Amino acid sequence: MSTNLKCILKNREASFRDVSFLLMLCVLIMQAGTAFSEERSVAVVVSKRIKPYMQVLKGVEQGLEQDNLEVFFLSSSKKRDRARVSGRLLEKPYDLFLAIGPEAGELVWSVDELSGRGKIFSAILNPDGVLGEDTFGCGISLQIPVEVQIEALANAFPDVDSLGLLFDRKQNQRFFVNALAAGEAYGLNIIPLAVDSKKQIPEILKVNLDSVDCIWMVPDETVISEKIVQYVIKQALYRKKGVVGYNSFFIRSGAVFAFEFDYTEIGLQTADRIKAYFDRGECWNVPPLFHRTVNTKMTRTLGLRVEE
Repeated sequence: MSTNLKCILKNREASFRDVSFLLMLCVLIMQAGTAFSEERSVAVVVSKRIKPYMQVLKGVEQGLEQDNLEVFFLSSSKKRDRARVSGRLLEKPYDLFLAIGPEAGELVWSVDELSGRGKIFSAILNPDGVLGEDTFGCGISLQIPVEVQIEALANAFPDVDSLGLLFDRKQNQRFFVNALAAGEAYGLNIIPLAVDSKKQIPEILKVNLDSVDCIWMVPDETVISEKIVQYVIKQALYRKKGVVGYNSFFIRSGAVFAFEFDYTEIGLQTADRIKAYFDRGECWNVPPLFHRTVNTKMTRTLGLRVEE
């Protein structure tokens, strides 16, 4: 056999061995990755068995596509129930704790033994207020950045110059200040309709409705309930004014515009946060996905020009 032929055969054998080694290495890495993924356990605490939180949970389960989620429901606010769930969270060495809803977040972040452990929250309106401003947390809040809301409203209603923000000073003063600054950037005048109690709402509307183009209602325990929403919309319509809200109930009740959440989408968002935490160690707060809904029937009734 010639020297050249021997060299060619040896090179081919070497190449084959190299390829075989690389393939074997890839298989081992994939198997190791799969095993590591399967070993990751997540304890999920859900505030209540209500539709929004159950949809978030569904989205998380769909997004992760794994069975190593252990779910705990808070059945009530009683100390016995909280102690029961807290004890269950300490029974196993979970890799991550997910809290869905404010009650769940308050519980998970208050257990001293979980300090320093991986935690993610979802579907909490005010994470700083629930978890503490100095407490590190990451996840999906239900807070749409003020600037994003102002931009959406300014673009949707080019003829609207003033928005009357109905809010309780104790709960949303900072939101109002931020809205005021954002409104200036988009040529919107934000009028404060500030109250301290539900009883003040009729008077504040009576005095201010004629001086605003629309009423803007945001999540606020004092001024938000089904009856109050329907009352505000009714009073606004009497004066040919629109109302802006933040869920489908507002639209069904006659509001002209609403920021709406798809809670299953928020669950999928949460699953992405969990993956990022496990895969890259990344953890930060992310605004929720949302949809802009225009009530075209009411905008036509009120003669409001809408830009899609």
